[in-house]
Amino acid sequence: MAKRGLTTTLYLIGVILALVIGVGAAMGSNWVNSPWLVFILVVIGLIVGLYNIKAKELGAFLVGTVALIIANTAANLIALNTLIPGLGTFINAVVSTFIVVVAAAAVVVSFKVVYQLAK
Repeated sequence: MAKRGLTTTLYLIGVILALVIGVGAAMGSNWVNSPWLVFILVVIGLIVGLYNIKAKELGAFLVGTVALIIANTAANLIALNTLIPGLGTFINAVVSTFIVVVAAAAVVVSFKVVYQLAK
């Protein structure tokens, strides 16, 4: 049970980092492009995917991941900058950063699914 609490905390840290990076991107800060931030987000995603996603959640998690990636690709969130300056940049950065966490978790979950099917 302790692992579940830790991974939930890591997931929340990933969400908070995505929001902070979104604010930094909207302000035009250079630190948002740090490779260390991406590394930290990937590690968080891998840990969450390994320990937090249970067998009954695998399919729904993967469908949600694909939907999130497609929505981010299809939506032109930067266009929201015409309504409120910086809003589109903020939302785009938050979603894109969150996708880094979710995609890393999806890699682990995909391996879990393939392993279960191969059994």
